[in-house]
Amino acid sequence: MNEESINYTIIDKNGKVVEDVSFNDYEKLADHMMELADKWYKGEYSEDDKLQISAFDKTGELIYNDVATFGESKNDISDEFNITPEGIPVHWRGDEGFGEEIS
Repeated sequence: MNEESINYTIIDKNGKVVEDVSFNDYEKLADHMMELADKWYKGEYSEDDKLQISAFDKTGELIYNDVATFGESKNDISDEFNITPEGIPVHWRGDEGFGEEIS
């Protein structure tokens, strides 16, 4: 191995590896992350499916590894972006008079 790389492994809730890909190009990595998000929103992954992320240096040495379920991040995102459990955004309303014309 002569380049740094990032590996994404998707493991379904039954422990079967359903996807195992590596990237050394950040553009391709970003595209893949968008594809993962699309698949999640289409229901192709369940909350119990796991995503394992590993990073390797130029010599192939593991420098980072993390595993999380898709469901873990769902709760974090809902809290951060003020989304109801049903996935409906909560719209902010200004105080009464906000945006009124000044005379």
